[in-house]
Amino acid sequence: RCFVHKQVILTKDKLIKSRWVGNARCCFCAEDETIQHLFIECPLAKLLWRTIHIAFNINPPIDIASLFGTWLAGV
Repeated sequence: RCFVHKQVILTKDKLIKSRWVGNARCCFCAEDETIQHLFIECPLAKLLWRTIHIAFNINPPIDIASLFGTWLAGV
C-alpha cells in the first residue's frame, strides 16, 4: 500500500529519469507508463476496475490519491 501511495514504484517514467535506457511505453498499450497510467488509466486497469465494480458494486478510484484515501476506506 505505501509504495503506490507514496508513488515510489519503479515505473518506466521514473526509471528513465534515473538514466535507464529502455522503452517508456506501457506493456499493455502504447501510452507512457506512469503510476497513474498503470493503476488507473491503462485500458487493462480500467477493465479490472470495471470487473471489480460489476462484481462487488464498488466504484473504481479516479486517481492514486483516491485509491488509498477514500476508495480503500469504503471497501
